[in-house]
This record gives sequence, structure tokens and C-alpha cells, in this order.
Amino acid sequence: MTFKHICVSSVLGFSLLSSVGCAAPSAEMGPQLAGGSETAKWQQKWLYASEKNGLVFADKQQLTTLVPGQFEYLAVYQDIALTYDTQVDQVQGIKLDMGNMQRFPLLPKRSFQVEWLCLQPRLADQNLYAWIGDDAGHAEQWLLTTKQQWQPQLVRTLSVAMGALKCSVDSHEQLYVIDNGQGLWRYPAAPNSPDESELVVSLADNALSGLTLVSDSPVMLDESGQLYNQLGAKLNSPFAADLSLESVYVTGEQIKAYSDEYDRFYQGQWLDSVTTEKAAAELIKEVPTAVESAISDRAGDTMDDPAIWVHPTAPEKSLILGTNKRWGLLSFNMQGEQVQALGVGRVNNVDIRQGVNLGGKPRDIAVASNRDRNSLSLFELNPEGELTQLAEQATPLTDIYGLCLYQPHADELYAFVNNKAGEVSQMALRWQGGQLTATEVRRLTVPSQPEGCVADDKQQRLFLGEENRGIWLFDLAGDTSASYPQINGEMIIQEGGPLVADIEGVALYQTGYDDYLVVSSQGNDSYLLYQSQAPYEYVGRFRIGVNGSEGHDGSAETDGLDVTSQAVGNGRWAQGMMVVQDGRNRMPDQNQNFKWVPWSEISQLLELK
Repeated sequence: MTFKHICVSSVLGFSLLSSVGCAAPSAEMGPQLAGGSETAKWQQKWLYASEKNGLVFADKQQLTTLVPGQFEYLAVYQDIALTYDTQVDQVQGIKLDMGNMQRFPLLPKRSFQVEWLCLQPRLADQNLYAWIGDDAGHAEQWLLTTKQQWQPQLVRTLSVAMGALKCSVDSHEQLYVIDNGQGLWRYPAAPNSPDESELVVSLADNALSGLTLVSDSPVMLDESGQLYNQLGAKLNSPFAADLSLESVYVTGEQIKAYSDEYDRFYQGQWLDSVTTEKAAAELIKEVPTAVESAISDRAGDTMDDPAIWVHPTAPEKSLILGTNKRWGLLSFNMQGEQVQALGVGRVNNVDIRQGVNLGGKPRDIAVASNRDRNSLSLFELNPEGELTQLAEQATPLTDIYGLCLYQPHADELYAFVNNKAGEVSQMALRWQGGQLTATEVRRLTVPSQPEGCVADDKQQRLFLGEENRGIWLFDLAGDTSASYPQINGEMIIQEGGPLVADIEGVALYQTGYDDYLVVSSQGNDSYLLYQSQAPYEYVGRFRIGVNGSEGHDGSAETDGLDVTSQAVGNGRWAQGMMVVQDGRNRMPDQNQNFKWVPWSEISQLLELK
């Protein structure tokens, strides 16, 4: 790697090309005005953030103040600049237009003093995000623009390394942060990603001061001018060792760094590129959240599994049932408002069948697996969806977990309930003596822990997710006599490729011409569609993402889900819907809830036939 060292001198507090091979200057050229320590490229020219002159544009030897002010820190993406207004101590966005520069409304004052910032454009949702933070371990992610409109909203907070100085976000949605104590840190940066950290490069007691991305890989600078690659290896540097450098920028063949001691930028020629073994970032398409439910009443892992009840005469009055696995069953209307709550115990999974002929009349029945007593919590819903609890029924299992219902005929109803040991009990639900009773009629097994399952009533099949291995298919068409006939399952979809463990919620979307198996791929926060007929071909995948216009975040770490092909309203809801549990509720950080989207938007996104 070779460089040509260029020293640049100060004009109006900024440094422009002066001579080649010069030493650190002893005097400034031009007026001694405070410059800025950060710069960025815009329209192939350099912009500077100045605490004296505001936002300044450099064109050859000419400097022009575009936006007066006292600015520190600078990041630019397309026609948006983000800086920090030191007069009011607030983050300032600016619409870049040479004919009409526009200050956006300031971000609200933060509880910490912002000391670094960077931008994060996302292809998945076409939104622009930002990270801001300080050297005391505080960081925040903000949604800045939605549909190219300035609409700032706090997404989440994140604890980062003490002493954090600079940040950058790569195309794989990884946030990089440097500190002087330990080195280079990496954090997942997607809006609904987990709060995890990794020390990528350990450089103890370093003097790191600058961070940039070259070929999508981090390049670091220390105060002496030494450069380091993403592995911590030293790179050749064009800079003298006594410049007290604190920022670094690489564009094309040019490298630029700022000296706080001499209040100027120095630039050199970057003639090589940093090698990287990164694969191209795969874009998983996103459907924006349409509705989100009221949040759980307590923190932690609480919400788990939803089920859809379709109103018999007014689809827009349909309801979502959802388990709060700490204490009970909830219901929500189509606007996400909580309608009912029943404190029945630690129910984990729930399912519904409507219009089952039991006790001489059609009934809508909901059943939930209750972990308090290894039992089935039973409910009946009236024509408006109001829940009434029925007598609880025991199961033969211990440590029960997942559940789904099966209605092979109009007057037959079964529950499949499973436990962590891989046992699955098929329980016949019969109306006897004025109540719904449960009796085991068959026992199935899989090698390890299952949870999510769905029964295909018409074709008499059971799809069962084994969390770490894949999806099993059981043929249910055989006899269910008292002899407890054993049936063997077939592993039809194995974990791997797009399906990333844990395998959680499983559901069927069925119409006269569509027949899809929908699966929660919890390990990468996505949802997969397969053909539900052999050979069970993979159709596509998507995520549920941010809806900035409505102030909804996306979903992640999903446990249960449900889908229906029945109309749950007019327009976009006429093809049904999908509802999922959201394990990390953000915008801002809150307790868990459920998210739902119209099936029509999933169909359009994946170009389903």
C-alpha cells in the first residue's frame, strides 16, 4: 500500500491543498477561525461542519457557508446531512440543496451530550436511520426519514463501550464503534436486532481517534496517524506522527484526516483497497407493520402465541387472541386495542376453531396450553368474540408447551399438545355432561423439543416444528381408537439455509388455489413460505418491518404466529392477515406485543401467484 503525503493549509478555519511533503505547520494561512473536525463528500465536493462558520462547502479553493451556525460532527447520505448544533445542544438535520438549504426540525434534547453520530440508510425499508452517542456508554438509534419525509422517531437505546468516539454502519447492518480502552466494537444495527456486542479488534490502551469504512470494512486511525485494518493490522500511513489526528475519511484514492492541534485537514493518496472476505449482504424484503397491539403489562418475555377469530358477519370486528405466558389470555380488536383479559394462568400457546358442532349446536372454541397445571384451558366465544372460560382439562403430559387444534369433521375436535421432551398428545375434545372434556387418543413423538404446530383439517395432516431440527409431517387419516395407534412422522423441511433455528410458529394459509405453510424462522427474524404439498418447495421469505408513518416498529425473535385467508375487513384486509408475536418491541423500547399485516401486502411483496 502506497501513499503520497499532502499537507493542506487553513483558509477560514479549513485546510486546502498547499504543498507536497511539508512538515507540521507553525502558522496558519488566512484568518485564524475555528474550523470543524469532521467532513463528508457531497456532489463530489467536501462539506465541513464548523463551530464557527456552520456548514461549509469547498469547491476547489473556494469555501462557501451553506448554513450558518455552530456545528460539530457531520454525516451525509444523498441530500441529507446530520450534524450537532452546539448552540442548543441538539442534533440537526439539513436538506442539502444548493438553491434552497433547509434546516429540519431539531431532534429532541437528549439526556446525554452527543459526542458522535453516523447515518444508516436501509435498503430493506428505504428509510434513513442515525446513531448518536457519547463517551459514557449511551447510544440511540433514530429513524430520520420515512418515504423521504423527515419524521424523526426514537427506535431504541443501546449500551455501548465506555469511551466510544466514532461510529460507522456497513451494508450488513453492523454498527462499528471505536474506543480508547479496548479497540473496535461491533453491534447488530437493524432496528429490531438484539442488543449484542462483539469486540472485533482488541487494541488495549490505544489512541484511536478516527473510523471510516473502505470497501465496506472498517479502517481505524490513531492520533499519531497510524492506520489499522479490520483485523487490527497496521497499514502504511501518509501522515506525520506529530499531527494529533482525530478523524479519517477515505473516498476513492483520497484519504483525509483532521488535526486538532493544527486546526486543519491533511490529505494523502490512497492507492490500494482493503481486502475483505465479506459476502454480499442479502436483502430480505420487509412488509411494514400495519397494526400493533397494546403492550404487555410487564417487562420480559411475556407475550407468546396469537390466534385469529373471524367475526361471522362483520369481518372488521374480528379479534386477535394472544397468550401472556406469565398469567393469562388476552383479546384485541383489529385496531390493536385490548378488549378482554382472563387471568387463567401461564398459558403458552392458543388456537381456535369456529363453528364446531358440539353439544347439539355450533360453537367457537379456543384452547390454550396451561403450564401451571399441565392442562388445557378451554374457552367458548360468543358471536361477538367474548370469551367465557370452560372447565379446565388435565393432560397426561408433564412440562407441556405448544398446542394446536384439529377439526377433521364438523362434529369432531382434537387438541395436539406437546412437551419439551418431544412427546405429543392428541386429545379428543367432546361435549359430555354439559361441558367440554378432553381424552387422550394417540401419542406421537419427535426426537427433541417441539412447540409450533398446525393441523390441516381438510387433508388430515399435522405439521409440527422441532425447534432445532426442522418440520415434521404426520398423516392423521388413520384410526384413533383406544388402541393408541402409533404413526411415524416424516421430516419434510430441515433446518438450514433460509430456515434458521429456533423454528417457532407454524400456520397454514389456504384458499381454493393457494396452499402455503408459513413458518417463523426465529434465528434470523424472518418468516418463510413453503408449498404445503410435496415436495414442499421453498417459496420465499420476508420480515415485518418499520412503519414510520404510523410509528410502528417491526417484529423480531418471534415465537407464535397465525394466518387466515378469510377477510378481516375491506380493501387490503380482504385476503386475510398474518399476526406474529414481537419479542423486541421498539420505537421506543417497550414491553412485548403482537404485530399484524394484511396478507395482500405479503402476496404483493413475494409476487405470489
